[in-house]
Amino acid sequence: MIKMMAAICRKPGMTHAEYLAYVQHVHGAISNENPVKLRRYVQNHVFDAAFGSSAEAAHSMPVARDSVTELWWDSPDDMRATFAHEHVRTKVGPDGANFGDVSRTLSVVAVEAEQPVPNPGLARGAKVLHYLRMEEGLALPDFFARWAAAHEHALAAAPVAAAAMRRCVHNRQLSEFNPMLAYFGAKDVPVYEGVASLWFADAASVGAFRAYERALLAVNAAPGAAFYVPAQSFFVYATEVPIYERFGH
Repeated sequence: MIKMMAAICRKPGMTHAEYLAYVQHVHGAISNENPVKLRRYVQNHVFDAAFGSSAEAAHSMPVARDSVTELWWDSPDDMRATFAHEHVRTKVGPDGANFGDVSRTLSVVAVEAEQPVPNPGLARGAKVLHYLRMEEGLALPDFFARWAAAHEHALAAAPVAAAAMRRCVHNRQLSEFNPMLAYFGAKDVPVYEGVASLWFADAASVGAFRAYERALLAVNAAPGAAFYVPAQSFFVYATEVPIYERFGH
């Protein structure tokens, strides 16, 4: 399974509520007219966010994200076939200009790596999407390994957050697909090597993520353990909205 994630900003002149209504009911319907080889499509509707860290300079592009699109395929060939299809090229893609500021879209192609949590359960509550820029000089395998180790440390160091967390997935960048990201039309935006998807029991408990984040920062600050750049990373709180899913073959 392979996936693409796109963090999107609404176009100027559109309210957040207008954006969410359009992207779900209009754009989602256009996509569902012909999903081609798509396996699953989820929109994450953002209700809060923070950029950078309090101790460092602000993110180089501190623009609010209104939603994060997640698209899954069974294989890279299915992904390529979907983006090459006439319906996607002539209807789905061009419709993006009706709701999004395409110049600011942040995209990543990734594979999912499930991470342990102490109280796994139905992932239907509030969701955190934590975008991480890799520490300069690291190789991707080292980044992924340090990230996974930091997650386990953070669970132990932030027991309240760990108790409220229902699932954690590390979306690990597949850098060979970075040339495909031009599909969304972004210009001079950073590429993120990792995105953590963390589900919490409900919207009331999602704020426990902050304790988990502080634990990650503590690990990251330890000598020889740095794996990401907090000042260039950010997170959003969101509600999942399923748009499409294909079952079976």
